[in-house]
Amino acid sequence: MSKIIFQKSGVELNWGGSEENILELAEIHDLDLAYGCRMGNCTACQQKVISGEVEYPTGHTGEPDEGYALLCCCTLKESYLGRSRISDGPYW
Repeated sequence: MSKIIFQKSGVELNWGGSEENILELAEIHDLDLAYGCRMGNCTACQQKVISGEVEYPTGHTGEPDEGYALLCCCTLKESYLGRSRISDGPYW
């Protein structure tokens, strides 16, 4: 099982893949992260991926900045086993 560490808050969560996306996992554990459309269009949910790999199983139309991920529609890459670090601070 992989782990996601949210850098700013220090929260470390197990990623088992049962959640639809990383934003959903964060919300289940009471992390208050920015988001807008929840479909990968507006990019309001983008956060820096410090380490690890993500993928977009349902796609997205918004383009995150280089090194960032749209948490509302990405998951940890299935082949990635380890610890992923994601910023959970304000993007702007």
